[in-house]
This record gives sequence, C-alpha cells and structure tokens, in this order.
Amino acid sequence: MLEPYYKLVDDAISALGLNPEETKGQQAGQWNLKKGKFDIFVDVWEQENHFLFQIISPLCSLPDENKEAFMLHLLKKNYGLSSLAYSIMDDSVFLKYTTELHSLTKENIVALLSKTAFYAEQSEFVPNEN
Repeated sequence: MLEPYYKLVDDAISALGLNPEETKGQQAGQWNLKKGKFDIFVDVWEQENHFLFQIISPLCSLPDENKEAFMLHLLKKNYGLSSLAYSIMDDSVFLKYTTELHSLTKENIVALLSKTAFYAEQSEFVPNEN
C-alpha cells in the first residue's frame, strides 16, 4: 500500500538530480540526503490508517547555558519559516515537517526538500565546524 508513495519520493529525489537508490535508508520508506554539512532524513510510513510523510534535518544541540533564551529565539524564528518548524527533542534542534501523504505531489516534495536545505544552511545559530 505504501509503494506508490515510495515511488513519489523517489521521483522527487530524482528531480533534484540525485539517485534515489543511493539515498535509501536501512528500512523501506526511509531516505537520507545530505546538503553541505546537514543531513536531511525523509520518512514515509502508515500509522492508524494514515499515510504520513516527514522531513527532519538535525541542526545542533541545545546550548548548555541560556536554554530558555535559545528556545525563545527558535520560537520567534519559526514565525518566518514557511511550512517547516524548528523542533526540539532530547536536547537536539531539528527542522521538521510532517503531513499526510495523500495531498502531496512530486513538485511539493521537491519544494519541501529544497526549502529544508535552504533553511538549514540559513540557520545562523548552528555552530560552524572549523
């Protein structure tokens, strides 16, 4: 039942000039892309008769000090994002997008992946690796 959605994601990845076979994760419905120093993880799965699509890009860890101020900064930055949001889980900061698959097209997925890569690169709070 998920195979048509897998093909949709594969087609979007191909449209970005990547080989979807080289980006597939360990399990069906997982893809791992890279943009510069950022990973972009794509997942497709079924949950309670809903077909879901998710993009997650890990950005950085929460700082040891001034966590509350940093989280407020992220919350304010969310206002300027389109479709995606900064999220926190287990002291890590991510860009995240989740939706039901039935409304997505290949073009939507291409746009979302491109937007995720752009926002990740524009996240000025992510420490530079020198």
